Amino acid sequence: MDHVSFAYPGGANVLEDLSVTLEAGTTTALVGTSGAGKSTLAALIAGLVEPTAGSIRVGAVETSQVSDTWTAKNVTLLTQDVHLFAGTLREDLSMAAQDATDADLLRALASVGLDPEGTQFARLFPKGLDTAVGAGAEDIPPEVEQQLALARVALSGPKVLILDEATAEAGSDATNALEDAAARITADTTALVVAHRLDQAAAADRILVMDAGRIIEDGTHTELVAADGRYAQLFAAWSGGGH
Repeated sequence: MDHVSFAYPGGANVLEDLSVTLEAGTTTALVGTSGAGKSTLAALIAGLVEPTAGSIRVGAVETSQVSDTWTAKNVTLLTQDVHLFAGTLREDLSMAAQDATDADLLRALASVGLDPEGTQFARLFPKGLDTAVGAGAEDIPPEVEQQLALARVALSGPKVLILDEATAEAGSDATNALEDAAARITADTTALVVAHRLDQAAAADRILVMDAGRIIEDGTHTELVAADGRYAQLFAAWSGGGH
């Protein structure tokens, strides 16, 4: 991102002259209070909105110069608003990779913690890949819907993956499974995690702290805690001062 600014029509800048490079193959956490501009930045990288100034590149490709199809193939934004398409589980997963075999689909499910040989899978998907999902089918727990969305990401293999509150619906019993699934998926790509829980940030390779549309701190968890700045304050408040 080179000197990126963004403003909604008729409004002041939400992001202001932001420049940052995400190293390929790393996971970067984006931290900040509500309204800091985190989700706007995520939407810009995903191509859902265009910057009012500056440019965004994936590798050597400037996203404003390519089609939405190219951006959608190479950059995936995953939020808590997960959608299952009406049809079979096979059809839903195949939306991400039309040439995938059943074996590919089952491996993707296993990679996000939905073991096709497990009792949970048998209970939720009694007909396996032929089980109906989506509108008109039996309800699936929100955390399992998110695991299916992560399985689609595993199948599509984007260059850049953005997770914005993608595990927010998880209850305490499902949090670990979802976090493990997200960690496995992000290990194979360049990832930006909009961290709403600071344990997510602490596990990242790098942390960017945003405030009022600007990046005000940049470093690892250890570095930023030692710096005793905004991140250290946020983390102390989140952890109750125990870390």
